[in-house]
Amino acid sequence: MCEHVAEAFVPVRCAECVLEKVCARSGEYCRSIAAIGADKVLDFGEARAILTPTKEGLHFRVEAHDPITFYGVRTLLQGSLSIVTSFLGESVKWYPPDHVSLSVLRRHP
Repeated sequence: MCEHVAEAFVPVRCAECVLEKVCARSGEYCRSIAAIGADKVLDFGEARAILTPTKEGLHFRVEAHDPITFYGVRTLLQGSLSIVTSFLGESVKWYPPDHVSLSVLRRHP
């Protein structure tokens, strides 16, 4: 069980395309990238990120054992996202898991 967990939702068009580009940019920093259905799971060893495309955008979940890795993975994802889209990385709002339902995040990103 990971001690540090957060989720975010980012509204983007063509979420599947953005997902592939974010994974391509992040791929050299992680051990592996697995596809589970439409989701992508990025394994960083002591952390993982689960990216889920939806009709409205991308849902991110980051889990890590230590805070440095946790914030490092989040920063990597936000940086990749800001490079492949016009979305500004500092606009990503991260929430504790189950703090706010995904449907609420989609309506009020």
